Amino acid sequence: MYSYNQFVLNNGLRVIHSEDKTRTTVVLNTLYNVGARDESAERTGFAHLFEHLMFSGSENVPVFDKEVEEAAGQNNAFTNNEITNYYLVMPNENVETAFWLESDRMLALNINEKSLSVQQGVVVEEFKQRCFNAPFGLLWHHVRSLVYKNSPYQWPTIGLNFHHVEEAKIEDVRSFYDMFYCPQNAIISVVGDITLEETKSLANKWFGGISKSALPNKNIYIQEPDQTERRFLETEDLSPNPAVFLVWRGPVFNDPKSLHLEMFSEVLGGSDVSPLQMELVKKQQLFNSSECFYLRGLGEGLFVLYGILNPDISHADGEKALQNIIQQVTDGGEDIASAYEGVKNRHVTNLLFEATQPMQLAQKLCYYANAGDIEQINLEPGIIEGLALADIMSTATATFKENNVSVIYYHPKK
Repeated sequence: MYSYNQFVLNNGLRVIHSEDKTRTTVVLNTLYNVGARDESAERTGFAHLFEHLMFSGSENVPVFDKEVEEAAGQNNAFTNNEITNYYLVMPNENVETAFWLESDRMLALNINEKSLSVQQGVVVEEFKQRCFNAPFGLLWHHVRSLVYKNSPYQWPTIGLNFHHVEEAKIEDVRSFYDMFYCPQNAIISVVGDITLEETKSLANKWFGGISKSALPNKNIYIQEPDQTERRFLETEDLSPNPAVFLVWRGPVFNDPKSLHLEMFSEVLGGSDVSPLQMELVKKQQLFNSSECFYLRGLGEGLFVLYGILNPDISHADGEKALQNIIQQVTDGGEDIASAYEGVKNRHVTNLLFEATQPMQLAQKLCYYANAGDIEQINLEPGIIEGLALADIMSTATATFKENNVSVIYYHPKK
């Protein structure tokens, strides 16, 4: 069980504390309730741009990384379509440095023409490297453009194209910062060798005086209608082998059925002895690799199943094989029942192991709190243990239809 305390500062900042005296470090994790879905279609990539800008220095911290390194700490961040997350790890004797650094960039990030220009160059280069110079670099552009036609999930975190970031005006960037980077739109978790009293004192000292007029993100978005037809894209890619990708929309994070599909993905392809590997890769040798996963987001659920084709295997045969293996698994049998028990045990064990990792715990505490019910972090292992295989398969059967799938055929680029 995860043990934690919660309190809220007068400015609306939510704080979660979890003490662990066995550690000599403290993790300060900051989650901002902003992601790519909060951008406009004409200005995508801003959430990701800010992931970089937040390390460009602030009013009292000209060089962020220098202060972190001198305090023997480490830091990093990540962005997705729904949140932006930053973390700092410090020796417990330098924990106040973490509060100072994180609060100063929330209060007064140094957004000027020079810092913006530098980070624009970094982000544009990252876009080109990841999207134009790597196998399946445009996969999420293709997937999202097929699956979504109306909602702001139709572009990936990195942006629709690099020109949106390249041509960003400083007034637009400052407006984005003022709107989303405020205490009432953030959650911080403090995990490690630090008492609740010290956490309250430092949080009030460094964050309590930050006052911004922005309102919390209401997370109201255009909803995507149900997909009722097969959607198809055929294109080229840098991969040396042809490939087939199948994608279905499914339930979101707070829907219990989303956990069903996460478990199903583990049964279908979560190990070296899973049906994907044993049947399609090793026995039939249709693919040289085949995997699946469920993207269980706050506002979206995507089941992705793909195979990298072996020579002389057609895309149509590959797609048919992937559809068939789903049907075989949903039909069940003793082997599937046995595999499912192993999947449940691994899943619960992984959750219990995460409780011993301060970084993962700090991030999960923020995530569950942002999702609306932090106590679900403690309830989930028991929920998984109680999941019946019949319920898993019922959700899978209802999800995987031939008339609601999005299909991509990739050919090697000539």
